[in-house]
Amino acid sequence: GGNKEEFGMSLGYSPWLKALVPDINMAYLSGYKTIGRDQAIGGSLRYFSLGSITFTNDVGDVIRDFKPNEFALDFGYTRMLSERFSGGIAIRYVYSNLTGGTPTQGGGETKPGQSVAADLSGFWRSQKMDMGGKDAHVAVGFAVSNIGAKMSYTSTKIRDFIPTNLRLGSALDIEIDDMNLFTFSMDFNKLLVPTPPLYQ
Repeated sequence: GGNKEEFGMSLGYSPWLKALVPDINMAYLSGYKTIGRDQAIGGSLRYFSLGSITFTNDVGDVIRDFKPNEFALDFGYTRMLSERFSGGIAIRYVYSNLTGGTPTQGGGETKPGQSVAADLSGFWRSQKMDMGGKDAHVAVGFAVSNIGAKMSYTSTKIRDFIPTNLRLGSALDIEIDDMNLFTFSMDFNKLLVPTPPLYQ
């Protein structure tokens, strides 16, 4: 492994649930740059448009039309910490404008939700091993994502958890020949915040 190119970029666009709703979509821009042989920096911008939504009051009168949207801006750094182990960290700013300031049914103010979060990750790959006359490697990785502050969409003290998640995984690669290999993998996920959210 490892990425052999010094620089790379990608751009993506996806209609979201197009068969159900025609105007929800997500756009994605990302890039990376290697620094020497053992470091890299990267960044990404994700923009999610939820289409047009009509807000009404408690008796059904139309208040306004609004297009809710969210975006996340990431910056990451990875480094080989030894010949077999690498680690990474990413910092993320999240902006979620779901109401456009439309008042709640009780008359309270709403506002965009904002948060800052971080991801931590690590990856270890073994030396080449012999398995039934075939070369093999074992790999183990972990990632803790969205470690950060709660978000609030109103002027009240109620704040919402962001989805902090733990993922652990491992894989076994067995090289059949120079052109083919088998990979057996397994991973576990654990949401690290209450679901549904718990408030005092």
